[in-house]
Amino acid sequence: MANSDGHYSVVDLFAGVGGLAMGFEENGFKTLFANDFDEYAAETYKYNHKDTPFIDGDVSKITEKQIRDIIGDKEVDLVVGGIPCQSFSMAGYRIRKGIDNSDDPRHFLYKEYFRILDIVKPKVAIIENVKGILSSHNGGIVKDILLSFENRGYKADYKLLDASDYGVPQARERVIIMANKIGEKNIFPTKHPNKVSVGEALKDIPENAPNHEPRKLTGVTLKRVQMLKPGQNWTNLPPELQTKSIHSGAYGRIDPTKPSKTLTTRFDTPSVGYVTHPYEDRTLTVREGARIQTFPDDFVFCGPRLKQYKQVGNAVPVKLSYAVSKGVKAMLDDYYENQ
Repeated sequence: MANSDGHYSVVDLFAGVGGLAMGFEENGFKTLFANDFDEYAAETYKYNHKDTPFIDGDVSKITEKQIRDIIGDKEVDLVVGGIPCQSFSMAGYRIRKGIDNSDDPRHFLYKEYFRILDIVKPKVAIIENVKGILSSHNGGIVKDILLSFENRGYKADYKLLDASDYGVPQARERVIIMANKIGEKNIFPTKHPNKVSVGEALKDIPENAPNHEPRKLTGVTLKRVQMLKPGQNWTNLPPELQTKSIHSGAYGRIDPTKPSKTLTTRFDTPSVGYVTHPYEDRTLTVREGARIQTFPDDFVFCGPRLKQYKQVGNAVPVKLSYAVSKGVKAMLDDYYENQ
């Protein structure tokens, strides 16, 4: 059975705007409290989850007293965490400059995750991250995470999932590490038979939807995008308009018949990849990015525009999280039925 209020309980660490917990909430879970360091992501979380207690700031500063003041002696069924992924990322500056930033302190924020885990002692735990975590420290980070779970009595596994296999109109690979200490087999989601296209996802957005103000392009940037058809990129431009970018998808116009490429935090900028609207000569709005990340239209992103783009690009797609929640719910159902 679930907790006394009829819901399985979740603690949401490194929450961002809450996409990871939202998928579980759509499957009947209830978030006990959340935490994030980013002030604008926190503002967005609190605006959209008004009934969820939120602890602002550095996760390393969260005390057991703070946690107990919020949750009391409630049992925690699940802890989820999208540990900051920038230092694990396989894209961007690090690759272009040949830099190994494996000593970035953000690599070790997962140790704070385990400190909180030791306080709340959940039955199931989830860590979400980018594909790059698998190669970080020659695979040592993942091995350390799995060992950290096993030393606490959890059975831990991981899988690399593509969000487009689970109803998300975006090819977005993410690692899901799942662990439980209730004697269950970790259950990962089953792929959907059909993929959702970007064209389908961007249909019928209300004109007055929040966060839906387009960025106006000008000059040579506008000239470039005007010349490109869906699915094309800078390599399809005449030589005098081609860029020096080594990003293969720079100035890419989205193909509406397929899932999009992975959204990054700067999907307002044509040079970062396939972020130009399929039919209009502009980049995606924050709302269109949110649609691709499967957030509902009434979910409002707060803060300056650039911070809104960052929040969307960093988020966990809600439908990917919902797919993961199904296996976790089945595990907990089986556990409680056998108690």
